[in-house]
Amino acid sequence: MSIEDNLLYAQGALNGRDYLRRAQMNMKMQRQFIPETLRLEYQLRVQNKAVEYQAGFLDAIGAFMLTSLDGVTVDLYRWEVLSVLQRANKLK
Repeated sequence: MSIEDNLLYAQGALNGRDYLRRAQMNMKMQRQFIPETLRLEYQLRVQNKAVEYQAGFLDAIGAFMLTSLDGVTVDLYRWEVLSVLQRANKLK
């Protein structure tokens, strides 16, 4: 099944990207790192959703993290997270 066919997964991935955008904006404005933000986001907004949604959310966060660790700067406002995850799923 492709990502486009799994709407809950895609919604979770897009909301994961939206979370990263909000976190990045907060870092720029407040200039401080708050470690528990991801955990709180997951507990308050993601944990009660379907398993597919949770998977999409976490996969988006993981894709961003691995891409960043690889030395690539990710522009979250131009990042096509669904394309990245689709390519990763094809490699499996």
